[in-house]
Amino acid sequence: MGVERERKFLVKELPELSDAKSKEITQKYLSSEPELRVRKIGADYIITKKGPGTHTRTEEEMEISRELFLFLEGDKPPMQIKKIRYYLPLEGGRLAEIDIYQEEFKGFYSVEVEFENEQNMKEFEPPKWFGLEVTERRDITNYQMAKNGIPRDLMEIIKNYNL
Repeated sequence: MGVERERKFLVKELPELSDAKSKEITQKYLSSEPELRVRKIGADYIITKKGPGTHTRTEEEMEISRELFLFLEGDKPPMQIKKIRYYLPLEGGRLAEIDIYQEEFKGFYSVEVEFENEQNMKEFEPPKWFGLEVTERRDITNYQMAKNGIPRDLMEIIKNYNL
């Protein structure tokens, strides 16, 4: 079982992404406790189980078939998120994962940075183009967004960003 350590921010201003690698992602949520999701990332299919928490969570993943991915959708429309993820190197060897949300979440942008330990996570200084940090907000996880939409107070903040 792995441990995921990350900080999540809104994007205040999009950096140049023309040279950044990207992948289309579809995430479908199956349950909340534990958080269980299936993802299509490019041509790969993955099931993920995440433990409770915000900046530090347990995480287990395994590859699955396309058929299982479709089967787990069930008979009703899934709670899902579609986004394009861009991978942008940062100073100090870190990697920014910038999510540009699609469909009903069009116009919403977030960025996450993962860390190998708590000390590095605490010491991280976000670049100027990062916006409000939302790491500790449980209402802005992708699961909660798929279930409830984007919180209104964040939509007000986003209106003032340079996107």
